[in-house]
Amino acid sequence: MSARSAVPADSAETVVPPRCPKAAVSPATARSFALASLVCAALVALCTFAPGRALAAPAGPFDVEGPSDAYAWDGSTLSVTANGVAIVGMADPSSGSTGDVSVAAGVNYLDVGSNVRIDTLTMAGTTGLRLAGSGNEVGAWNMVRNAGVSGEGAVTLGAVQQPLEVLPSATVVLAGGAPAVSIWAGGTLVLDPASSLGTITHFGGTLDLSRIPLGSPLSIVGYSVGGQQTFNTIVAPFGATRLSELLAVNNLFVNGGDTAIMEDGERVGTLQDDGSFLITATRTVTFVGWDGQVLDTQTVPLFGAAAAPDVSAPEGYRFTGWDRDFSYITQNVTVAAQFEKLPEPAPQPTPTPAQPSGGNAATASAAKTSKYLPAPSKLAATGDAGSPIGLAVGAAGVVALGAALAARKRES
Repeated sequence: MSARSAVPADSAETVVPPRCPKAAVSPATARSFALASLVCAALVALCTFAPGRALAAPAGPFDVEGPSDAYAWDGSTLSVTANGVAIVGMADPSSGSTGDVSVAAGVNYLDVGSNVRIDTLTMAGTTGLRLAGSGNEVGAWNMVRNAGVSGEGAVTLGAVQQPLEVLPSATVVLAGGAPAVSIWAGGTLVLDPASSLGTITHFGGTLDLSRIPLGSPLSIVGYSVGGQQTFNTIVAPFGATRLSELLAVNNLFVNGGDTAIMEDGERVGTLQDDGSFLITATRTVTFVGWDGQVLDTQTVPLFGAAAAPDVSAPEGYRFTGWDRDFSYITQNVTVAAQFEKLPEPAPQPTPTPAQPSGGNAATASAAKTSKYLPAPSKLAATGDAGSPIGLAVGAAGVVALGAALAARKRES
């Protein structure tokens, strides 16, 4: 029988497609694959059922990270009972919702992210608030003893029940009241005009008073600033020259060190022992005269006054003053002299020749001759020049005149 006839008839009609050969797997390799599958399954189960954010417990309006058995929400208050809990934000940031938070004794820190809004924060032990972002708000902070704020973030506080410490890198805006605040190197305390507090201890860091209106000082009991080898900063509104314009302090202690005064982002001076600001920043004032000619350039202290130079006016003009005030200098400025054109003189009339005081030449000759004549005789009371008596008197006068002239001629 041929090889073909030995194959069953039905198999001769079946076409089997070619297949890739299977690699041989040893029993040891198979056991290794099975063990790896069990490990992966265990890890998946651990990640699924382990406490944490994957199975976060209800937290009301807050977005919370940490062990689910370390916090609980009862419908109005988030209770934190163990370390490792962080309120990273709000569950619905656009809703404007808030809630209360209560921290049990033994919790070291409550971590807060950004834009967290807490109505009342209650701490039963020595617990710090550690910030990781900005925009955080706490309406009231109740605690049994001092508490600190630290971290790379900012928070606005309302009423604070116990003394507060502003620690490195944190920024605290005090919008309410506090019995006392200490500012340490790297920390920043911002006072709001509506805030009220007892004392401030400023041993490094920054006290920001830029929100306090000039001339409306915030009243506090005491302010102690400085210390040997310390660097402090006071941020003041632009134009301030004394601490008393911003703080009404019953007891002020300036303890040396370097306390810089910053205004509008510029160091303008240094705090003095009496609370005044030694202004060291300067400005340049340039005075110009006719046709922009520079008359004088002065370097004056910020908020100080410049001295006016002498000014010469060109012919036909007069100096009338300056184009701006320079008694309070806040920036580099050019002050220009102002001039006014003098009016043209009125035209004068042409003089006429002078006339002799006696009239004409004939009159002058007669006046000269008359001095040799005798005084005329008075006419009779009843006579006149046309009467016989007057004619007689006139004739006598003529004779006397002739005699007088003859005598004068002989004398000469």
